[in-house]
Amino acid sequence: MKKTGWGILGAVAAFTGYAYWSTKHLTVTNYEIVSDKIPAEWDGATFVQLSDLHSASFGLYNNPLLSMVNEMAPDAVFLTGDMIDGDESPFVAMAVVRKLAKEFPVFYVSGNHEGRSAFYEDFKADMEKHHVAVLENERYFLKKDGAAIMVAGVRDPRFVREDWAEKELPKEVWEEAALKEALDDATANLSPDYFTILLAHRPEFWPLYQAYPIDLVLSGHAHGGQFRLPLTEGLFAPGQGLMPKWTAGIHRAGGKALIVSRGLGNVTKLPRLFNDPEIIRITLRAKGDA
Repeated sequence: MKKTGWGILGAVAAFTGYAYWSTKHLTVTNYEIVSDKIPAEWDGATFVQLSDLHSASFGLYNNPLLSMVNEMAPDAVFLTGDMIDGDESPFVAMAVVRKLAKEFPVFYVSGNHEGRSAFYEDFKADMEKHHVAVLENERYFLKKDGAAIMVAGVRDPRFVREDWAEKELPKEVWEEAALKEALDDATANLSPDYFTILLAHRPEFWPLYQAYPIDLVLSGHAHGGQFRLPLTEGLFAPGQGLMPKWTAGIHRAGGKALIVSRGLGNVTKLPRLFNDPEIIRITLRAKGDA
């Protein structure tokens, strides 16, 4: 019995140690996007996507995280929401964003946690002060040697919850309706000739995104499904519930692609299992004429 008890304690200690290590073990995932809409001038361009920091720290002053991004030397950094965590202080996220913005063009869209944070307006003002492009249902030209691609971004539906409350609709219904309005604004009169990247926090609306002239969607929110079990997209995810469909990796449909970040931070007391925090690096490839 004593040996069994010690064995159980040892297993619990090992699991606890692994869970803590995994929560702080940063990984890099690389994707290559090939399209005949990507101008030759943008061939080989790279972007870094960071999502769902939730005011977490990875080493002193987040220097390990920032050093990894700096070594990649991307053409731009895309932040896809939940950089702050509800009503916690935004100062950790502010410091990270400021340092990124000193080195690279930075584009940001909000997540649901920003939508319920009393500090969001302060966070937004600080980002704009440091020349971060805060995309709220709008788009931005990125140019290289005179050739342009488009970056669009939508504000998270959480910001307009009160506007829809009196309609007494199910949450998933009003969220989709609000997001559709945001997408309509962000893509109004958008030429399909431009290669367009959409920053949108929530991957569960992937079928909706496909209806717009967008080539690549970058999302987060799902936290990798929290527990990543073999042959699954994880155990559960916000907005998708149990056995979710879109929590990580790349998903393709109709000539379009969705990349979902597993994110960086954690918002529950449950550990991330087989689900290390993730930095995403995307390389564009121009598809020449055959």
